[in-house]
Amino acid sequence: MSFERLFHPKGIAIIGASADLGRIGGHPIKALKNAGYKGGIFPINPKYPELHGLACFPDVMSLKDPCDLAVVAVPAAGVAKAIGDCGKAGIPFAVVLTAGFRETGAEGRKLEAELKAAVAESGVRIVGPNCQGMLSIQSRVFAAFGSVADETDFRPGAVSCAFQSGGFGYAIVNLAEAQGVGFRYCVSSGNETDIAMPELLSAFLDDPGTSLAFAYLEGTPDARPLLDVGRKSLETGKPVLIWKAGTTDAGIKAAASHTANMTGTYDLYRAAMRQCGIIEVDDVEPIVDLAKLFGQGRLPKGNTVGVLSISGGSGVVFADAAVRGGLTLPPFAPQTLAGLRQMIPAFGSAENPADITAALFNDKTLFARTLELVLADEGLDQLVVLIASISGPSAAHCCEVVAAAAAKTDKPVSVQWSGRQGKSEAATKALAAAGVPFVTTPVRLARAAAILARFADDRRRLLPRKVPNVTTPKGLELPTGSVTLNEAESKAVLRTFGIPVAKEVLVATGSDVAAASRGLKAPFAVKVVSRDVPHKTEAGGVKLGVSHEGLAEAARLVVDNARKHVPGAAIDGVLVSEMASGLETLIGVINDPSFGPVVALGLGGVFTEVLKDVTYRVAPFGIETARDMIAELRAAKLFEGYRGKPPADKEALAETLVAVSKMATALSPRLKELDINPVFVGPGRSGVVAADALVVLR
Repeated sequence: MSFERLFHPKGIAIIGASADLGRIGGHPIKALKNAGYKGGIFPINPKYPELHGLACFPDVMSLKDPCDLAVVAVPAAGVAKAIGDCGKAGIPFAVVLTAGFRETGAEGRKLEAELKAAVAESGVRIVGPNCQGMLSIQSRVFAAFGSVADETDFRPGAVSCAFQSGGFGYAIVNLAEAQGVGFRYCVSSGNETDIAMPELLSAFLDDPGTSLAFAYLEGTPDARPLLDVGRKSLETGKPVLIWKAGTTDAGIKAAASHTANMTGTYDLYRAAMRQCGIIEVDDVEPIVDLAKLFGQGRLPKGNTVGVLSISGGSGVVFADAAVRGGLTLPPFAPQTLAGLRQMIPAFGSAENPADITAALFNDKTLFARTLELVLADEGLDQLVVLIASISGPSAAHCCEVVAAAAAKTDKPVSVQWSGRQGKSEAATKALAAAGVPFVTTPVRLARAAAILARFADDRRRLLPRKVPNVTTPKGLELPTGSVTLNEAESKAVLRTFGIPVAKEVLVATGSDVAAASRGLKAPFAVKVVSRDVPHKTEAGGVKLGVSHEGLAEAARLVVDNARKHVPGAAIDGVLVSEMASGLETLIGVINDPSFGPVVALGLGGVFTEVLKDVTYRVAPFGIETARDMIAELRAAKLFEGYRGKPPADKEALAETLVAVSKMATALSPRLKELDINPVFVGPGRSGVVAADALVVLR
């Protein structure tokens, strides 16, 4: 659906317009008039024939002129009717400022349900409720209340943003605008009863005037569309930045009381953003810096960076931060290095990062000559210039040189400059005219340059990836109702989806265990099989390293132990499995309320239990994403072999992860939880073996 009439309305009705411009119902009128909005402003209040020099109407059905947007500021109990009236009047969009809905408890949830029904019946799309409003800077639409209604001089730009906290969101806008960021659309989304954050971000990406989108996100009941937003971001080349709040228990509690959004598990949000190319930020400064660097409209072709500095110290701290962010500072090409050594004084440095020192004050040509040489180096994907805190004519000279050089290349060029801008207007004008961004500190610039390179790399890596088709295999049979399958049943489901499991046999209670296991090779794992005993180890229902001769006794012990641990448990028999070996991992599936099925991978034992070395991806996914999961583990080097052990079969593990992701997707309507633990990854190309499994259905 197009949001053109929301962001560029021909007329705006204020339902619940107030005679007092200091009240919420008066703020939008004041803001629209002060902002110079050119469309119709229609106060709606049956008490008045006129308000603030404008004709006032008893209801929206009385309007004769074009009206595309309603700003609703009536008490919560009257909002559903107001939306119904908008539908009758043909008004397609509404911004509901009113609070008092699900964030307030049971009565509020009832009112929000009525509002949702009114939206569905009327066809009106709404922003909010419980929001601070919406701005469309170029169209001078200030459909908002609060302090932002008094700030109608925001500079126009190409950044569009949405936030689930009106007050905090507009504080971010204020701070970013003060640092030079221009905005296009700003939307406080509130409870998101209708238009949710993913849809807003998608609309921003569709907008030709938006080059970068940003969101402050506490949570959303349906987070899976964020993956589509990420893909659209990569396709359009427009980055999406998300500041995810509610990443700790305290933050989650605060978010729940704030907007009643479902925050979800932060690990899953972080993994989903990484999976689809969305950029995570955690403060205003990264938003500002990235808006500046992406605003030049250039992306690097790789992760190398060349640095030219007039301060050795700034080059060092830039290099440290750049490498931590994933950039590399390669040696200059031989001809570049040779040329720099001829130009730079002996007390400087010709190595990358190059330090030309303060000699530029004595030789006005030095800066241009070294800059041209470094910029021509084909081994560098972007160039960073560090000019410290110089100001006045010297700053103007440096910035004019950088501006001229940037015009001759398609590489991203950025500047670190902490000089006094008030004394250097010529410098700022030169950079602005050339579209060259500058950031105030080397560390901030390094972090932003690294994210610029990472986004470009994500476009190359992630865009070719396709979501695999998922079908339910023939022959799959699942019991009805909510049930925890026993191990044998769980492994049967795994086999159906092509997931390798241990070679084993199910021996019914009372049968000859030794005879049934003749086709297997010792040593064995002997485990009780019962839906009533899902945690077999705690029940003493597992015996490992059992010989052929010890099978009967082991089977008797695991059954007796299980019956003692869970009196009355229905025992189906014992499972006799060939013992597997290799690098121990675990694979799990979480059917998350926001994301749906999510696959988790961790290394076994202390790595998962103590170090929490686990990685996640939203299912389904292909082999490249599975490889990313493995590489992302902090202990990933264990797969390469250690202490004389051979490398593990990572490719077989990746293929198993893909199969699990397809299984999780196919079973998602019924799958509550899946645990495959342990999964042994064999050496070389010997494959993987799922030694135990637990499937929980709902």
